[in-house]
Amino acid sequence: MVLAQARHLLAQVLHPLSYEQFFQEVVSRRPLLLAADAALPARQLLGPDPKALLLSQFAAYAATLTCHIRQAQVPAPKPRAVPDAAAFAGLLAEYHSNDYTVRFPDVTNATPELAAFNRALTLLFGNPASTVLFWSLTGAEAPVHDDEVDVIAIQLVGTKRWFISDEPPKLPNKWKALGASVPPLGTHRIYDVKPGDLLYLPRGTTHTVQSTGESLHISIGFVPVTIREAIGSALDYMADFEKPLRANAAGRADALAHGQELDLAGAQMRAGLERLLQLCQQPGFIEAALAHRQARMLLELPKLTKPAAEMPPLNRETRVQQTPLAIGQVNVLPHILDFRFPGDQLLVHPAVAPSMEFVRQTPQFAVKDIPGPIGDDVRLVLVEKLLHSGFLQLV
Repeated sequence: MVLAQARHLLAQVLHPLSYEQFFQEVVSRRPLLLAADAALPARQLLGPDPKALLLSQFAAYAATLTCHIRQAQVPAPKPRAVPDAAAFAGLLAEYHSNDYTVRFPDVTNATPELAAFNRALTLLFGNPASTVLFWSLTGAEAPVHDDEVDVIAIQLVGTKRWFISDEPPKLPNKWKALGASVPPLGTHRIYDVKPGDLLYLPRGTTHTVQSTGESLHISIGFVPVTIREAIGSALDYMADFEKPLRANAAGRADALAHGQELDLAGAQMRAGLERLLQLCQQPGFIEAALAHRQARMLLELPKLTKPAAEMPPLNRETRVQQTPLAIGQVNVLPHILDFRFPGDQLLVHPAVAPSMEFVRQTPQFAVKDIPGPIGDDVRLVLVEKLLHSGFLQLV
């Protein structure tokens, strides 16, 4: 997937709001409701019958379910493996009969369309995106809460009423701050959603939800790269080539546990920050640090699916294309080129940098199209490796 494809996927889901409006006026600023459009199949990310789809995938979800409720009257059922779709429907009914909303913790890969949309958000926002699903019956209510991630919620089945605070989003960290608690809802607006409606909430927006009919909606969570993360990426990058940063704080490894040598630790931290500021003023350092961060993020994603069948012989005319979840990153180092993609890397000679950049940026091509100072033998080897890794597939 290249940047233009990711932009196109998001723009389709946001229509009629433009891509530029979403980023300039909405993201991290305010909630937004986009009404359903019958001519907009892009929001049917779980297909025409989400309930049937989820029940058919009982083996993947039954044992991982969680739930929530405004005020519990009886203990929640326990998730468990079930033998078939009918038994899965029975398990869901156990939750629903006691007003629990069932939460499917990760449906990111439930359909190819949803997986591709999550990957598009991952590329655009610079952090992994993932999707949870909520299934509730009429009258089910959620506690007042806020989320540590930005959310795109798409109503799939039925109707739901959202109560969303008028307060500006708090933009919290992903971890729980000491003593943090969710504030009361206070002054708020009511948003009634129906199938096909899209609701965006910035992270840290206090809200609650009430089902006004049987309801299924997906909640796609992501966090844009923050200033804290950008600074952290510079520090991480510096630590790769500045050995003092990798030394024990306060010298002796157990000093901090005993509250000792804090003056020494402080001096080390100040020296490290002063060195970081020096490096951040050097040309190219910030760019390299952010590229280093992106490369680490890609390596931490799940690996791409490798081809199950044996591939036919390749030749100059063989046409290939990037697989739907492929994202690439070219990192040229002094003695090697590190090509990163989800969950994996390919180490090659730096001389093939133009070739690998072409592969990263070109959705579909023939082997002979790969540029660079290389022969067809090298082109064929590169394509074969990327086919076996799942980054490319035959057209």
